[in-house]
Amino acid sequence: MQLGGYQRMTGLGALVLPLLLTGCITVNVQAPSGSASPSAPASSASPSASPTSSTPETPTLGPKGFGTLALGVTKRQAVATGLVAGVTGSAGTCGESKDGRLVGADPVDNDDLAGKLFFSVNTGRLVIIGAMPGVATPEGVALGSTTAEVRAAYPSWKGYRKDNYGVGYVKAPGNAKAYYRIYVHDDEVIELTIQSLDQDCTE
Repeated sequence: MQLGGYQRMTGLGALVLPLLLTGCITVNVQAPSGSASPSAPASSASPSASPTSSTPETPTLGPKGFGTLALGVTKRQAVATGLVAGVTGSAGTCGESKDGRLVGADPVDNDDLAGKLFFSVNTGRLVIIGAMPGVATPEGVALGSTTAEVRAAYPSWKGYRKDNYGVGYVKAPGNAKAYYRIYVHDDEVIELTIQSLDQDCTE
């Protein structure tokens, strides 16, 4: 360990210093160039070299789901990921309260898509995952992204009301069985979901 190395060098310096003062012996303590001081090794122990703690990154809303929460899982499998909250029962309700949301989602009401989950009423499988603030696609699109940013990431995106306004759909790169639903209003993404191609819950 660096701290231990620092202590051992200090001890060596303590033994070497009296000998240097009497001129009896010359010892190379491997100090940095231009420095003859035995205490130089202490300055080489940089605080930046010590291990630092890191905060786990928020998973992306990727082509297959949200981290380990994949499209197509059952409610039981979804709960096992630890990424969902409020998921109850085993039957899907297409986005009703029993289908739950992503952990950390803070919805205003049940119509808010932020972090919302949709389990199919027919198959009981997860078919739609709504993004919440702080979550982006691998291409960098998130809630709050501008129209220009959406177009840079997904050139084929077009709003259904105008070329740059409304809901538009793009294939999810890396998953032929999923697509992104991106709703832009006033030059800003206000809804973003990843959806199974065969989802049976909404438009």
